[in-house]
Amino acid sequence: MKSEYVIGFSSLKDGRHDYHYKIENSFFEQFEYTDIEGADLELDVVLDKNPNMIIVEFTVVGYLRVMCDRCTDSFNYPVKGNESVIYKFTDEDLDDEKVIAILPHEIEIDITIPVYEFATLLLAQRRIHPKGECNEEMLNEIDNYLMVEGLTEVGEEDESSIEDENEIDPRWSKLKDLKNKS
Repeated sequence: MKSEYVIGFSSLKDGRHDYHYKIENSFFEQFEYTDIEGADLELDVVLDKNPNMIIVEFTVVGYLRVMCDRCTDSFNYPVKGNESVIYKFTDEDLDDEKVIAILPHEIEIDITIPVYEFATLLLAQRRIHPKGECNEEMLNEIDNYLMVEGLTEVGEEDESSIEDENEIDPRWSKLKDLKNKS
């Protein structure tokens, strides 16, 4: 079965052609290793066909369901963005990642991978809930785990680590003196 993200361009006249897609969970389920757990995206695709190339512009708005890096609960991360890709008719290999080579006798393009990459790049490197929406119970559990990891086997903190915490680097103490003078 042919994917709905395969666009047959051979029968299209030169010029602009508009497409609209609703991207949901099933789109991302086809990729084995992804951080995206779900989606509700509106994707508008403008395909501009020319004799030498096809310029495809993507506009997406909606949300991607991802895991919070702070509390590990899933949440809806809002995304919005634009991207363009050029498909050039050529037999040569191209080095530009925004230009994809297609052979002159090709009759269709598959936009699945560019759409996936575009959607993934809309995510921030650190994904966290909006302020105040993290799972407090999980944050407390993580804090308890971190406190237990900081203790020695007998349940007391290592004396050298306490001394290290109380000792101030002389460079910082000089800066502290400057701050106190003003």
